[in-house]
Amino acid sequence: MQAARYKLGLLAGKKRFTHMPEQLDDETYGTISGAFGKDAQEACYVVRFVGRSQVEILGYVNMSGEVYRTCAPVRDAALPDAPDLVIRKSPDAESGSISVLDEHGRLRRISHFKGAVEGTMRENADEPTWNSKRSLRYGDFLASLYLRYCVFGAAGTGAISSGSPNAEHERFDIEMQALDEPVELFCGFASASLPDAIDALLYRIESNQNPCGLELYAKRLMSEVDLPCLRTCSVKTTLTLARIERTRSFFVNFDRSGLSRHEVETVLSVETVLNRLSRMLDRMGAGMAPTSMSPSEEDCSRIDRRIFDETTGQVAQLLEQLSEPNPWAMPGTIQCVPGGEWDVRTRFARLAEGINIITRLDYRFDADVSRGAMRVQFMQPPCAAMPRSFYDELAGGWAKYDEGEIRELRAELLSRVVLTLAAACFAAGLNIERCLVQVDPLFEDERPEERLPVCIYEFTRSAYMAKWREVAKRLDAKSFEGTPCLKALEDSIYAGEEAWPAVDQRKVAPANDTRMLPESLRPMLLADTAAELEVMEDSEDPHVKRVVELRELVHTDPAAAAKGFAKLVDELEAACALEELAATVPVESQFCENYLARLMLPLTEDDGDIRVLRVPDALYFAQYELCNLYTQAGDLEVLLPQARKLYDMAKSSMQAHFSLINVLAQLERFEEVVEVGKHAARLAHDRASIGYLFYRVAFAYWNLGDRQMALACYRLIPRGEEIEPTAQEEMRALMSEMDVSEPPSFEDAVATVERAGIALPPTEEVSNFIADLAVQLVDNGFFFLGTRCVYQMWHARGSDDLSVLSRSLQ
Repeated sequence: MQAARYKLGLLAGKKRFTHMPEQLDDETYGTISGAFGKDAQEACYVVRFVGRSQVEILGYVNMSGEVYRTCAPVRDAALPDAPDLVIRKSPDAESGSISVLDEHGRLRRISHFKGAVEGTMRENADEPTWNSKRSLRYGDFLASLYLRYCVFGAAGTGAISSGSPNAEHERFDIEMQALDEPVELFCGFASASLPDAIDALLYRIESNQNPCGLELYAKRLMSEVDLPCLRTCSVKTTLTLARIERTRSFFVNFDRSGLSRHEVETVLSVETVLNRLSRMLDRMGAGMAPTSMSPSEEDCSRIDRRIFDETTGQVAQLLEQLSEPNPWAMPGTIQCVPGGEWDVRTRFARLAEGINIITRLDYRFDADVSRGAMRVQFMQPPCAAMPRSFYDELAGGWAKYDEGEIRELRAELLSRVVLTLAAACFAAGLNIERCLVQVDPLFEDERPEERLPVCIYEFTRSAYMAKWREVAKRLDAKSFEGTPCLKALEDSIYAGEEAWPAVDQRKVAPANDTRMLPESLRPMLLADTAAELEVMEDSEDPHVKRVVELRELVHTDPAAAAKGFAKLVDELEAACALEELAATVPVESQFCENYLARLMLPLTEDDGDIRVLRVPDALYFAQYELCNLYTQAGDLEVLLPQARKLYDMAKSSMQAHFSLINVLAQLERFEEVVEVGKHAARLAHDRASIGYLFYRVAFAYWNLGDRQMALACYRLIPRGEEIEPTAQEEMRALMSEMDVSEPPSFEDAVATVERAGIALPPTEEVSNFIADLAVQLVDNGFFFLGTRCVYQMWHARGSDDLSVLSRSLQ
């Protein structure tokens, strides 16, 4: 099957390039424009000409200095997330850089250009190139660069680009064979279970009378893992295959708690095999698309080994990013301190999440900017994830590694990962002078005495920049044979007694934190000390124990329990009133159900001089249980003031909001339901709360006769929440009543509720407030509270950088 061909109209713009040294003699390449309708972003398409009037599309050049790999017009197929080639202008606008996307998913600077977009452009290279010898207009210039660096440098010329910035290893010859039918190794992996997808792959290969080298190598790798065990794992726990676009790699999500050691190793080894195949496809230029070219099975082994050998090729790329701006410097409205804890930690998280290691990189890190130090811990992969065999070119046949050789391969890989992670530490900030990289065992029982690390390596910045970056460069694409990196690192093994302080004051809970808050945080948090932000009650508190006793009494004597709760409420309210009278500053007593609710409490106050006194847990829960008893008794008139009291003592609590909403709904006071719902929408930030909020407000609007608003609210309930099935049933009934067949689009629903004064949660105010708190808490060393903000940011934004950052603060 040939690639799709497109016939050109008479009015389409066409330009055929003269022959380039890298291309095949009998092919013609160039650009076309205006062939597929109007597109304001189109500069041109990169194509291979077939005859006089047909083309095969290879890429798309936009007006923003980017070229995307595609084989179809943009009207017919979505572009990839990342461009394959980018040019960026320098401040003088008369020159700039040329970067290509490597197999690690990073843009790597490979050359420079002179000229202006409005005029002509040419490559500025040390050695003469096709593009340095001629001046071209913008679209033709980018298209020709893309052909040379991204097409001819991949599968089209019978050579495989190494992906290494090291010129010595830039290319190595691989013969590519044209296929009668395109091969898509990962067909069905996005929809089928992982064991079924692998079985289907093997079935397709075995059913093929003439499998290509890529298929044969895929079969060889899959035969080296325990596939029956993988199916057993899928029965015990859910295996979800995810694709991480930043690193262009696969990640298997699974819960290892219910799996045996061998089962965990099996899942990780399968993940590694998938990534080995994926990286080979990237190296061939195919990516996840079907490929019409394939190396031999033996050459697949060469490519596979080269990819392992190039682990330290990322060191130079990491260090180059030291001068790049930090995209997390201002996640809200407040800029972080340059070189401070937030800056260094977010830089490292972003760098580390972009590191592409064939085996799983399971790591966490810590930093102490005041000492200029960082520590990274990562788990060694199982031996089962390492290569088991290879094509021996000298012997002319396939050879197997023995167990000792496999352990050596793993040790060498780990040492190269150590060098790479150390580079990320020093690239995180110029003020990082020392780093420790610790290799931990995969399983705790490997070193049961204290879960001792396998090894700890220490680097200073001066030594790394003077020595180790050059070592990493020399090792890039160098064979693992003889474990050169492992031996080189022997002198860097840390021999100290305590690699990192066991106790970090910055990570203690507020109850144990005696520090004053900085001036900038006091009005934001309505507190002067960290201890004032504590929300957890003492587990031995006698009033909490009394609440527990009264809850038990409810089952046998609800009337007596109600009297007991009321008495406890009166007693604790009196104690709170005395504390308020004794205060020397304006205060308000509030209950907060968790730390984040306490941090968000200032959003309910206009006066930054007010300070918050903590309402005891026993008071809130006694009041809550009292409301429940009145609800069960159906005494709604008595219940309403009690629910308002609960709401007033916990303004940032979604539970208190919903308790009041439910009472108002039972009283059919739906206008008040909407008003309380609007207040809740200003504070809601988690999916469950947002879902229940819109569910109750939708029902209120329906009863008020505003069916359009009700339908919009139903539409905004997040998918997958517990309330969704009930909400969907009600929404269908409403749509039937309205005689409409389709719900509004998400955008239309948002516009509808915003016109009614309901903000779509989480609101920009809440998001910015949490982000601003996160930056300031981390920069000022209050990590216990800072990680609560970062964790919420991760849930809202979904960035893996934030997940890594959150773990580093714990």
